[in-house]
Amino acid sequence: MKAIRTIKIKIGESDHIDGISTNYLAAACWVSKQVFASKELNSNRLSRAFYAVVREKFRLPSQLACSLFRQVTASYKAQKALGRWSLCVYKRPTIPLTYRRDLLQNKKGVTILGKPVTLQHPAIPETGWKDSKVKRIGEVWYLCLAHEIEIPDLKAEGSIVGCDFGIKRLMVATNSANSRTFFFKGGVENHRRSCIRRERAAIQSVGTKGSRRLLRRMSGHEAAVTVSMLHRASKQLVAYAVENDARTICLENLANTRDSSLSKGKELRSKVHRWPYAQGQFFVAYKAAAVGIETEIINPKNTSRGCPKCGFVSASNRKGLRFCCQKCSHKDDADRVGSENIRLRSVVGAHCATSTGSFEAPKNIGTSDLTTGMFDHGHSGCGVGSGLNPRAFRPGIL
Repeated sequence: MKAIRTIKIKIGESDHIDGISTNYLAAACWVSKQVFASKELNSNRLSRAFYAVVREKFRLPSQLACSLFRQVTASYKAQKALGRWSLCVYKRPTIPLTYRRDLLQNKKGVTILGKPVTLQHPAIPETGWKDSKVKRIGEVWYLCLAHEIEIPDLKAEGSIVGCDFGIKRLMVATNSANSRTFFFKGGVENHRRSCIRRERAAIQSVGTKGSRRLLRRMSGHEAAVTVSMLHRASKQLVAYAVENDARTICLENLANTRDSSLSKGKELRSKVHRWPYAQGQFFVAYKAAAVGIETEIINPKNTSRGCPKCGFVSASNRKGLRFCCQKCSHKDDADRVGSENIRLRSVVGAHCATSTGSFEAPKNIGTSDLTTGMFDHGHSGCGVGSGLNPRAFRPGIL
């Protein structure tokens, strides 16, 4: 199976691309006015009607002129699908590139829009290039290179990694092969995100025309910091899984987390609503698939309150980041306990699938002997119990 990935490669400042970008945006706005007035959404008919004008008036390369009509009509088709119709104005310096026409690769190097460029990136793929784009950030141009990769088959054997997502610590993971623990705190990035929010709130409270103009320039700053943080965290988590020969990464099903925070205080609600767990799990899933590791979604109920040793569940087991079981006195880091319970819950579900045909873990599990398949339902459980040793399963489970 194959998939498309995109990497951002620095080009640098370029007067040549600056000039083409200025003409391209002007041409896009001009064509946008024609589409808005005529409501013509067929790019081929628009090309036949205005291709010569765009080429002569705005001096665009032939392939870029063809791409222009497709981009403008796509914008209006998206509006129409949403039930809106307003004039599209193009301001962002972004140019689509058609591979082997606007973007060329040969033994001598890479050519973009007719000019050779030097690409600055440690791992540029040699093959599999597809249609891409260039965009300017500040005064620097970047190539967003789309390329095709081969997705390997999912592993049938290996250890299991359980990952606990949190607000104070973005990711904490454990594995069934050894006692190594993965921590990604993200404290610096979260501090930057909070500083950006406070700065935007202060500027917004001014309410002047200049403040609104400044807010527009600041748009996307927090999102950029968030995406950068999630990419680093997910890449390190997948590398941790590869180092421990994992076949599965278990993640929490946090779909209803925001609903549960509605009755909480304003500050906590704000943190939970801005918590990018879904985007982080998406990054983990596609990066793991690229190395043959499966991702599994686990019910997170009571995973931070249940003891992984004896199965006792109580809210008093956890105080902040400290976990101490009120029944067996087992002590550990609370987030690490959560990741262990997530991993063990997946193991119990796999065991149930082989013995009963259902992937649903028992709702009440206390001490267990998985080698004989006998369970003691003595505790109101969290789906995990004591002595859940993944190595106790017969070959093929893990």
